[in-house]
Amino acid sequence: MLFYDLNLWLSHLWYTKMSKKYIKIYLQEREGVFMGRLSKWLLAILVIAVVASIGAIALVLTPYSKPATTPVEVRISYQPSWHHATFFVMVEKGWLEKIFGDQVKITIREISTGPEQMTALVAGELDVVYVGATPPLPVIAKGFGARIVAVANTEGSALVSRADLNYQGPSSLVGRTVSTYPPGSIQHTLMNYWLKKNNIDPGTVKIIGQSPADQLSSFVAGAVDAILTPDPHTYTAVLKYGGKIVVTSDEMWPKHPCCIVLMTKEFIDKHRDLAAKFVALHIIASEYIMNPKNREDVKGILLKWLPIEKEVADYFPGSTRFHTDPRDQEWRSGLDLMCQVLYELGRTANAEGKLVRLRVEDVVDTALYEEALKIVPQIKAKLGL
Repeated sequence: MLFYDLNLWLSHLWYTKMSKKYIKIYLQEREGVFMGRLSKWLLAILVIAVVASIGAIALVLTPYSKPATTPVEVRISYQPSWHHATFFVMVEKGWLEKIFGDQVKITIREISTGPEQMTALVAGELDVVYVGATPPLPVIAKGFGARIVAVANTEGSALVSRADLNYQGPSSLVGRTVSTYPPGSIQHTLMNYWLKKNNIDPGTVKIIGQSPADQLSSFVAGAVDAILTPDPHTYTAVLKYGGKIVVTSDEMWPKHPCCIVLMTKEFIDKHRDLAAKFVALHIIASEYIMNPKNREDVKGILLKWLPIEKEVADYFPGSTRFHTDPRDQEWRSGLDLMCQVLYELGRTANAEGKLVRLRVEDVVDTALYEEALKIVPQIKAKLGL
């Protein structure tokens, strides 16, 4: 309105002055051609000056608006397992949008197994990964910049055999075919560790690496004698396909580490504030999951994210144990042992091909977790929790 009134006033002023000028020009032209031409030049100069003044005033009065900022794209991957239920809860409850708003664009990608996720990570396609603790170790050994910033769960897998297999112990698997996730995965590492611990050469058991969907297909077809798989696929194999759980992963390796939250160092360095907020949301989601009052809500979320039926969801959390703290000494001891096992399996070679024995400090960032803990109360307040 201010600009409109000013423009109207200037237009009136200009019109009044021009009217007087035209009268003067008319009289001058009566006296001589030269004075008329000179007046026309002066008129043109005056018009240009007035227009320029109006434009300058309009520029000053126009409110400044900041250019729209491009949201930061955060590319997140998960596996189809309830080990990653914290992420499912964060998405379904709308917490990511409430905390990040337009500041972040979340891109979500399901990838079946950890080794496949690492392929995408190294290709520069991911920033945050819910993945087993072992798949990142070989890529970190080669120098790729990534760090474990939080724990997702421990335990949570089981060896499920066909009903006709007379399982009496680990030796019953000699000469048999067992499906795990691909080499480098938690399940493949568990199987090798457990067989060796029981004085059985892993080479005497045919171990094949498969995705969870392929594991179940092979199991139904009778192409494998047993599968070592994470929840909820263990219960699917039992309830739908007549399998039997013969040993849990906790019995194979008590309180073993399983899934974690991995972030690239580039993402942490460039967007540390966003990274800390994400870890804080992960902590809050884990608390939500562990609260028995929320059990039915969590089951409903699992049914949206996983290819399971209600009777399978009813087993939640199964043998999976949720917690988040990478400073926990028991968890760190387990991760250190996993570093040793992968070293013995020859899977942690550096860029020059030399085997390196990783340490927990090489792969875990506890500082970011501690930063996240400090902002959990304010994040909860924003979420209304």
